Amino acid sequence: MKRSLALLVCLSMILFQSCIFHSVSKARTQKREREKEARTAALDWLGLIDEGKYARAYAEEPARLRAATTEGQFIRSMESRRAPFGRVLSRKFIGAAFTSKLTGSPDGRYESILFRTSFEHKALAAERVILAHEEDQWRIVDYRVY
Repeated sequence: MKRSLALLVCLSMILFQSCIFHSVSKARTQKREREKEARTAALDWLGLIDEGKYARAYAEEPARLRAATTEGQFIRSMESRRAPFGRVLSRKFIGAAFTSKLTGSPDGRYESILFRTSFEHKALAAERVILAHEEDQWRIVDYRVY
């Protein structure tokens, strides 16, 4: 009887650990996939900014942000914030962070992506792109160069 009970306990522990490992593994896979999708969207959008296609980048923003600013305002903002750095020489992904809360925005799914970037007129900078998962895709809600 004791032997059967011990065997049952051991099997239960093995199955429990297997379930935990599977759950953790699945969560990591989902996290990597989410980060990859957000990073791809960020790089696509940054490509538009790098090429000076500000109107097209503006069109990629969520409707709620486009309602708060005009295309002309966005273009002037990018011309003053990004254009002075010149062309991109290199851009390296540093990391990503997920959150469901963002100051000044409704609760949702947000991913903050950080890049180490070298520009023509700034040897070392950090670019942060914050994306929101809206309308079944990642859309840029904030961009900063430090």
